[in-house]
Amino acid sequence: MSYLTAQNLEFLLYTLPQPNGRKMIDASKTLLCIDDEESGLKCRKLLLESCGFTVLTASGGKEGLGIFKSRAVDGVVVDYFMPEMDGRAVSAEMKNVKPRTPVIMLSGYPSVPEEVRDVVDAFIEKTQDPSLLINRVESLVRLRSHSHPELQTEYVVFVDSSRRYLDCSDAVCRLLGYSRMELLNMTIDDVSYRAEKVPVLFEQYVQQGKLDGQYVLRHRSGKPLFIRYRAHAFPDGCLAAIWEPIKGWKQLYQTAMLELRPDKLNEALESAQLAIQHRMQELAVTNQRGSGERQEIEDALSGLRVLARELPDSKQ
Repeated sequence: MSYLTAQNLEFLLYTLPQPNGRKMIDASKTLLCIDDEESGLKCRKLLLESCGFTVLTASGGKEGLGIFKSRAVDGVVVDYFMPEMDGRAVSAEMKNVKPRTPVIMLSGYPSVPEEVRDVVDAFIEKTQDPSLLINRVESLVRLRSHSHPELQTEYVVFVDSSRRYLDCSDAVCRLLGYSRMELLNMTIDDVSYRAEKVPVLFEQYVQQGKLDGQYVLRHRSGKPLFIRYRAHAFPDGCLAAIWEPIKGWKQLYQTAMLELRPDKLNEALESAQLAIQHRMQELAVTNQRGSGERQEIEDALSGLRVLARELPDSKQ
């Protein structure tokens, strides 16, 4: 099954929508396409070459692995259903060899087995608009082939102007409980504990070119995750942020009590109060009524209430 055919390729290349400001990929960027279906492989090669890529092809998993190990490849597009060695096995082996190389999986079906999610960076159904494949390939190859000194840390995310995730580090996936394949189909709003605040904050970030502070994410299970973040809008158009997880309510409480910047104080207060509420729920579930921590929490809440009264226009 193929989402491109030789008959409609010429029309597709002529009518394919081009995003405003799109630049052709550097021809030095090489993709490897793997598919046992010759017509689909040929059409995919022509499509990606029209976007500026150099494209290598393989008609099976073993052949593809041989090319991948012997040639410099910047990205891989692989079919899921193939004889002898399916796309999952191919992708897993590639990630063992070169974990940073982006792997995009294609399938004629709307979903893939659970075990595929951890070995590919993105999944695209063959019947979807080809521009989705092009955009995803271009984005991942571009992000993985350049770097910024400010982003040399464990927790890193990249987004586009619509707040959709373009890429992230493995640590971010572990923190949120999602695979990269899942996160690249999500927005900042989707993993935010208070999504209603995202549009205003993001607009402020884009206008200023940078933003930092505390933030509350939502884990896959629904529990709040507290982080410090520093977001950058780089001159090359890259929108990225680094995260630092905050462990425990005490750290958030101390930060709030020491915060001197009026524009950040309310944010710190809200994070500390939410963290304390979450911890109180945990103590209630475990029935730790006599816990000394409960008295610490009561003292902390009293301190936060006093601090909140000092806020201008406070509704605490």
